[in-house]
Amino acid sequence: MSDDVFLHDIPLTLAWQRWLEALDAAGLSGPLAGEPVQLESALGRVTAEPIWARQSSPQYHASAMDGYALRAESTRGANDRTPVDLKVGDEAAYVDTGDALPEWADAVVPIEDVEPIGEGRRADASTIRLRAAVAPWSHVRPMGEDMVASELVLPSGHTLRPVDLGALAGSGSETVLVRRRPHVAILPTGSE
Repeated sequence: MSDDVFLHDIPLTLAWQRWLEALDAAGLSGPLAGEPVQLESALGRVTAEPIWARQSSPQYHASAMDGYALRAESTRGANDRTPVDLKVGDEAAYVDTGDALPEWADAVVPIEDVEPIGEGRRADASTIRLRAAVAPWSHVRPMGEDMVASELVLPSGHTLRPVDLGALAGSGSETVLVRRRPHVAILPTGSE
C-alpha cells in the first residue's frame, strides 16, 4: 500500500497560513459587506460603518421638571418677604417634564415651589407666586444635552446592544448599516 493515501500532519502555523491564503483567493479575507436593516432587527448585529447623529437629542430646550417655564430675570429679588407674582400665559407657562420651553423662556420653576394665587390647582392657576429667585437655565435640559447632530454615536465594528439601539433611535436613525451575516457550511469527510 502506498503512503500517499494517508493524511499528513502539517504544523499549525502553515495550516493557518494556507487557510488565510484560501480566504484571500476567494475574496473573503476582509469584513463582509454591509446591509441596511431596521433598528428593531439590528440587535446583536455589527456596525459596518461609523454612525453619526442625524439630529440633536433633545431637539429643543426641554423642561426637566413639571412646573412653570418663565424668564429667570422676572424672578429677580424674589424672597419670603418680597415674593414675585407672575401671570400665567403672559409671564409663565405650565410645562410637564420633557415639554419644549416656549421660545421666550429660559428657566423652569418646579411646581412644588409655586404658590397658586386665586382659585384652582397649581397647574391651573392664573397667577403664581414665587418666594425665591430662579437662575437662568434652572431645571432645563438644553438642546443637544444627550447628543448633538453630526456627533459620532457608534463606531464601525460595534456589536449592537439594546442601549445602542435607543441611542440610534434618539439620534434620528431608523435603519443602520450592519455587516452581513456569514453563511457557514459543514462538510463532513471520511467514512468514520
